[in-house]
Amino acid sequence: MTTAYQQGLRAMESGRYRTAVAALQTALAERPHDPQVKLWLAMAYEANQQRELARNLCRELTAHPDPQVRQQSQQVLYILEAPQLQRRAEWLNEIPPMTEEPLPGLTLGTPKQITPPPVPEPVMVARSQSNYFVPVTLAGLSLVLAIWAGWG
Repeated sequence: MTTAYQQGLRAMESGRYRTAVAALQTALAERPHDPQVKLWLAMAYEANQQRELARNLCRELTAHPDPQVRQQSQQVLYILEAPQLQRRAEWLNEIPPMTEEPLPGLTLGTPKQITPPPVPEPVMVARSQSNYFVPVTLAGLSLVLAIWAGWG
């Protein structure tokens, strides 16, 4: 059985940020004192364009008794509070959101069945010892031709 926390992490990994926020909020209700749930929820809020909620949650974690949690939350808060860079529209490519449903107008054909090529029959190679048939025959023919040419 997967927990709400695990569902939230999977949703974050696949870019489904609204689903991640909902799952991580459920996880926070189940485990209200878990700093990792709060930190992931803050990142999910940021990814879902809920920046103020993300900053508030990080600020709350900067007062946590565990020094590692304080350090992580301060680093995330530093990133969240950094000024946004001005970017021209032509510098950006719009990436459509990842959804679980197919995009409208996109039809995928049925997958083609790929049949493997037939396996060739094994070729039997006869291994025999050389009996010098060809060289002896050529020498014999040469001798017969030489004798015949000499009588003529």
